[in-house]
Amino acid sequence: MMLEAVIGLEIHVQLRTMTKLFCADVATAAAEPNTQVCPACLGLPGALPALNRAAVALAVRAALGLGCTVHRTSVFERKSYFYPDLPKGYQITQAARPLATDGTFESVRIRRLHLEEDAGRLLHDRVAGSTAVDLNRAGVPLIEIVTEPDLRDAAGTRAFLTRLRRALLHLEVSDCEMQNGSLRVDANVSVNAPGRAAPAVRTELKNLNSFAHVQHALEYEIDRQTRILEEGGTVEPETLLWDASAGRTRRTRGKESDSDYRFHPDPDVPPLTITDAWVAEVRRNMPELPAAKAARFAAAYDLPPEDIEVLTADPALASYFEAVAQRVDAKAAAGWVMTEVLGWLHRHDSRIEGVSVDAQALADLIRLVEQGRVSRQAARRAFTIMAESGRPAAEVVAEHGLTQVRDESRIAEWVDRTLAEFPEEVASYRAGRTRIMAFFVGHIMKLSGGTADPQRSTALLRERLER
Repeated sequence: MMLEAVIGLEIHVQLRTMTKLFCADVATAAAEPNTQVCPACLGLPGALPALNRAAVALAVRAALGLGCTVHRTSVFERKSYFYPDLPKGYQITQAARPLATDGTFESVRIRRLHLEEDAGRLLHDRVAGSTAVDLNRAGVPLIEIVTEPDLRDAAGTRAFLTRLRRALLHLEVSDCEMQNGSLRVDANVSVNAPGRAAPAVRTELKNLNSFAHVQHALEYEIDRQTRILEEGGTVEPETLLWDASAGRTRRTRGKESDSDYRFHPDPDVPPLTITDAWVAEVRRNMPELPAAKAARFAAAYDLPPEDIEVLTADPALASYFEAVAQRVDAKAAAGWVMTEVLGWLHRHDSRIEGVSVDAQALADLIRLVEQGRVSRQAARRAFTIMAESGRPAAEVVAEHGLTQVRDESRIAEWVDRTLAEFPEEVASYRAGRTRIMAFFVGHIMKLSGGTADPQRSTALLRERLER
């Protein structure tokens, strides 16, 4: 039986605002539990919601960036369900008349993009034998991006989400940190004969908190449904969670329908009406999107596509690179950013804002290499010291003795020690294995702490070896 996956996504994105969607509480889940709450987000009698204008502006920006039609009037509704982390017994969202519809991103159609408030969260590790409720997140502004079921495999879904996250970062609407819950993904998946419309029966994978988990959960669920259908069984509509430790999905409940939520217009929140002029203002102030930035980098800096892909992955990283490239050769800047800077960030699990080497400091270090005053290896040592101390390049190089050594007598000492230490390699070179020259140079750099001039070292090595 030939079957293919049919996948649609519901992506919840926390908007980068100071306050919540309908009240003035700080929009954070990082504070002590239940300290960022008020009568409005708790739904206490007499408390009325007041819409956050900044959240609407960010939602409109996201909609425009994803090619959606922004509707001049949209309506907030109550989605009723009862769960411990929903203090009002309903969520304010947009169902029948959302903020925006009919977009396209990376060939995937966007059915709708709407505003809604977040629920609280359950804490399973605070009280022994019990589950605690933290309502700091309740009321935090979200956009929900709902795609059409245009995706067909798990790897392609992961790639789409990676590019979507990049676009949202460049639009500056969210920090998109999945580990902190500011980007969450639900996936609806079914399998079907190729070319047919998606069947009514599908399962929903909820709250996948990394793109790797999205891919693994989809792979498992596609395989599970395929096996059921090939064996003549029936796929049950249900909501599933991904158990990463067990490598499988597990059922949480049956799949709800819209009627279960009893949607109805919220009597306390009037329809949202926005003007053409306001949408035009949002459009004028939109940041540069990744595709446009990539095209500009290619034209301005003559970099290969794979380098541009890395440098534009994060807008802060792209800005950092450009600030360095304005001071030194762009290709040298790209090489240092992609190797030393990203390597340091990876080792320290940090973001570009956390590195103590600013663009000017890195440019100064690169300039020392270009001038021949510091070797690349010594400069790498200097960068590590600079990143840890925040001190300037010239000061670090001078204090740690990293200035490049060109004195032939000193280099000769390192050359003679190297050749004496590795007689078998010397014989191998003289027998025709000339590629071993890189090994000798590497050892000289080790002896010299990276300060030996590699060109002079190579020349002197060749002279000694070819006598």
